[in-house]
Amino acid sequence: MKSYKIVIIGSGNVGYQMAWHLHNAGHQIIQVFSRHLPSAKWIGNLMDIPCTDSYSEISQEADIYLVTVKDDAISDVAEQLKLNGQVIAHTSGSVPGSVLKNVSDNFGIFYPLQTLSRNVSVDFSTIPICVDASNAATLHILRDLGGTLTGKIIEVNDEQRFAIHVAAVFANNFTNHLFSISQMILEQSGLSFEIFKPLINETVRKIQNHDPLNVQTGPAVRRDNLTIENHLEYLKKDGRFAEIYKVLTADIQRWKPE
Repeated sequence: MKSYKIVIIGSGNVGYQMAWHLHNAGHQIIQVFSRHLPSAKWIGNLMDIPCTDSYSEISQEADIYLVTVKDDAISDVAEQLKLNGQVIAHTSGSVPGSVLKNVSDNFGIFYPLQTLSRNVSVDFSTIPICVDASNAATLHILRDLGGTLTGKIIEVNDEQRFAIHVAAVFANNFTNHLFSISQMILEQSGLSFEIFKPLINETVRKIQNHDPLNVQTGPAVRRDNLTIENHLEYLKKDGRFAEIYKVLTADIQRWKPE
């Protein structure tokens, strides 16, 4: 395994997880850059890594530069940074790789397909990493880097990666929001969300081996109109939840016609 010298640009959830796992995989994280220096120093102090909040102080000695900032800040990085042919890649699911074309001829994508939080440990060996690059040599380097974290390296173009990102919002972000709504409804009646954990686990378990569409359950797919009406009556105290309930019920019934 080749050990790469890496600069992490960005110190949020993705930046932290990238720095931590690449460091543990044997790579040398030579610097962390963030416009919010205290956040960069938090990472730096954990792994004894130099930090900076100045573009002019970003090291030119790295092999790979990973841009982990939020999507709408990637273009700012691209405008400020100029490299001497080193590899630069961003970790976004929705931004084209070409945004980095003026930084270096060797640019690409290094997109971990997982929800990442700073305070939640994650097993990177189970995570697919989506890669793309401006040329074969850069693609080889990004595949090599990803292979030190996981065996699941997937080559995708911009259109495919954008589709993945949109689908991930439904599968992860929206479902988590629905979990939050469930928790609020339970707590309003003095109940703990803990009682839903087995239900959630079984829902996820079933789709490991079945098409989600084929294992849909509940009053919407049964067209149990009386139950649906009673639920909507119950939700009148919070109209937002009632509207979400109606939209999802209608969509389930559209996908599962009588």
